[in-house]
Amino acid sequence: MTFSTHNALQKEWIPVYGFAGIILVFVPYMEIVGYALCLLAGIVWFFERTRKQLERALRLHVHTHESLLFVGDETEVQLILDGSETVERLGLPVRIRMKSNTALSFPDHDRSPNSLDLTLRTDQARHVLRVQAEFRGPAYIEECVLAVTLPFHLGTYLLECSIEKRWMVLPSLTLHPPVGTKRLALGDRPLTASPLRNPLQVLGSKPYEGEPVKEIDWVATAKLGRVQSKVFQKTSLDTFTFAVDLSGPSGYTLHHDFESIISQVAYVTTRLLKEECKVELFINRFNGEGKMEHISLQEGERGTRIILMLLADLHPGNRFISTDAFVRMVERKRLKQSHLVWFNQHNLYD
Repeated sequence: MTFSTHNALQKEWIPVYGFAGIILVFVPYMEIVGYALCLLAGIVWFFERTRKQLERALRLHVHTHESLLFVGDETEVQLILDGSETVERLGLPVRIRMKSNTALSFPDHDRSPNSLDLTLRTDQARHVLRVQAEFRGPAYIEECVLAVTLPFHLGTYLLECSIEKRWMVLPSLTLHPPVGTKRLALGDRPLTASPLRNPLQVLGSKPYEGEPVKEIDWVATAKLGRVQSKVFQKTSLDTFTFAVDLSGPSGYTLHHDFESIISQVAYVTTRLLKEECKVELFINRFNGEGKMEHISLQEGERGTRIILMLLADLHPGNRFISTDAFVRMVERKRLKQSHLVWFNQHNLYD
């Protein structure tokens, strides 16, 4: 803990004030000055003693039940201040100052969404804050400082707190701009075999039993001479290979709107995995081993989590593979029996 105050009240002056005060007490006509210096040395010593006391007592803990957020989600963060009774006994106000990275904001503070300056109540140890996820990627609190202010502007005790809590903001599942899932998610497959556009396929017909009119099988009705209704069956499990090329028209630099491509991948992947499909993912980024980013065949909630976490980790500062090389690598390594779907600049807008 540091003590921000006037230069004359710094602890380094304690021996100077004390020694000079004791000497001047015994000098004629300088007794008042000597007593004043001794009093000043006592005040500075008291400030230093209070600083050590607060440094031992004050601790800030941050708790939250959420570690994964989607863009736009809000969550509550609990601040637990240890040593609040010490500050209350001293009668000093406590303020907390926080600054988050751009992925996180404090919605209750509109003037500076990424900064927080709040006075804490010393009669309670637990406080609740609201934070909101703004952008995809890792979210964390960069700076956190507790400030205990002395009256009459004599100084402020500043305690830097390290906040280890991290959040991961997953990409938005809302398409922006909206695109057609038929071309994006299904490739060249016919609409009738689509798990997104039409998850049911006609298996046969049966005698009509009051089903909606749209489920009447008019062909079978005409052949048999009596009303028949369709019998539906869910389409069989489908396997997809998603190739995500974040490069722009040149094939080397990143696309200026690569966030929309990432959002499209997240949206379509989530939809397909909910329909019990299987998804394999390629991204034109080098991983930590210098190889192309690849997630093998995934399904269910576990697959959704793995893919969304990888998409959330993408950053413009990463190393990316050129479009031509990426196309060759995908064609060589992908599952040949799966439906290949490209996410790139060509299907960014419908």
